[in-house]
Amino acid sequence: MGGQKKKDRGMQASALRLLGDFSLETPFSGGPVRVGRKAQALLALAAMHGTSGASRSRLVALLWPDHSDEDARSALRQCLHLLRRALGTAADGLDSEGDHIVLRETAFDVDVRRFEALAGRADIASMQSAAELYRGDFLDALDAGVEFTPWAEAERQRLRDVAQGLLSRMSDCADGVAASEAVVQFAYRLLANDPVHEGCYRALMRLHARAGLRAKAVQTWVECRRVLRRELGVEPSLQTLALVDQLRLCAEPVPGIAPAGAPVSIVAPARRPEDAAVVDLLLRGWQFFTLMTPESMARAREAYEAAVALAPGSAEAVAKLGWTHWIDSISGWVPDPSASFEKAHQCATRAIACDPNHMLPHALMGKVLLWRKEHEAALEQLQRAVALAPGAAYAHFHLAEAAMWCGRCDESLAHVNIALALDPNDHGMFLTIRGYAFWMVGELRAAQAAFTSAITRNPAYLWPHNGLAAVHYELGDVRSARNAVATACSLNRRVSLSFVRNVLPFRVTVHRERLLAACEAAGMRPDEVAMSDAAV
Repeated sequence: MGGQKKKDRGMQASALRLLGDFSLETPFSGGPVRVGRKAQALLALAAMHGTSGASRSRLVALLWPDHSDEDARSALRQCLHLLRRALGTAADGLDSEGDHIVLRETAFDVDVRRFEALAGRADIASMQSAAELYRGDFLDALDAGVEFTPWAEAERQRLRDVAQGLLSRMSDCADGVAASEAVVQFAYRLLANDPVHEGCYRALMRLHARAGLRAKAVQTWVECRRVLRRELGVEPSLQTLALVDQLRLCAEPVPGIAPAGAPVSIVAPARRPEDAAVVDLLLRGWQFFTLMTPESMARAREAYEAAVALAPGSAEAVAKLGWTHWIDSISGWVPDPSASFEKAHQCATRAIACDPNHMLPHALMGKVLLWRKEHEAALEQLQRAVALAPGAAYAHFHLAEAAMWCGRCDESLAHVNIALALDPNDHGMFLTIRGYAFWMVGELRAAQAAFTSAITRNPAYLWPHNGLAAVHYELGDVRSARNAVATACSLNRRVSLSFVRNVLPFRVTVHRERLLAACEAAGMRPDEVAMSDAAV
């Protein structure tokens, strides 16, 4: 193997392009190498799994799901044989020995790897280079089967999010005609793939306004509103409306935003002090809520119901009541979780109507939308919550959780750190999100420390036990993984492979599959326990 690595270093890399249409060229091909759809998908899977590579079992599950295991593995071998033949001498960079298929980094120049590395840098030159690499959506036209498609779509959305974040940063720091033009071209490339993404329109509006091109900025705003109405039947978000008002792009006051000339800041207005009895009930409910057990949640709900009875127009009381229903629905502490979930949604809607400028209702609505797997809408609500209450630890925590489920781990960790700085007396929930974010990016020891600390603070909280099981399994400690899963199962009847597979709001398929593999190996039961059989 050492001799092979030396050989790799002395040879020119093959170029694998996964952004936009698939393209593969070797130093010896003199042009594009033509391979079939399954071979393209195989190379993409291996490339996106980095130096660890894609396991054979994962490849056959995604590429030949309708075959028997024996036939699927035979098909994989045949695909590898044909791929090696097409690559010719460059096939030395494809390591198919053992259980994992690996593309050696020295032998394959993968555009996605370079894009993500450059997009993470702070200098404008690196950001412009990243933008140039983003020729289109990940594997834009590749159809390699019913199981491969969801994985590719999750990666496509994740990389789209990276690109949108890159565009926003570029629009803030672009200086000069050339840099501004590069941002404009990048924005239009992104809009070609996702014409309803408001972030692109906002970047263009800021850029045109800064350059003094007011007419172009107004035209972009009008186009944004027209496309959203036509394609989705919705109005632009509050974030976009605030920018329109800030840039003075609309002659009339923008609905829902302060009149032109007034400072545009999204903060909660002063509210009248609540009746002392209501405040007492809210505090009592919170003490029970943070314990996170079925009994404590029922006690918290009683307190919040009493508060709502005394102050039916209190957004805080209504939202906190909704939170108890949401926790019950997710935890399975009630006979009909779906009914509790609907009550949570109703409370969120009612609380927003009571006070649209209160953080808590938007946070609750964000969590409801997140667990419906409406990820973009959830993020928008939770970003709104943070804007309304930037000093509220739980606003940052809820946004951190949503970002984590969406695979935006750097963003998740940033908001977790803010939450912990604002409230060091975390009851284990903040640290649990930190643990999952570290686990997703492969920092297993850091994840282990976060989960262990969360369990120390609240041993009855389910989620860190489940996360710790995944960490133990990937560190090779199956016995400890089994113990952690057993603890999780004892704490909650819904803990099961079906819950992980169907309910947890993963946006990135590979993260869900990693957790499923760990939980299955650690002996997690296939289905949740019926309410009648659960010791609740």
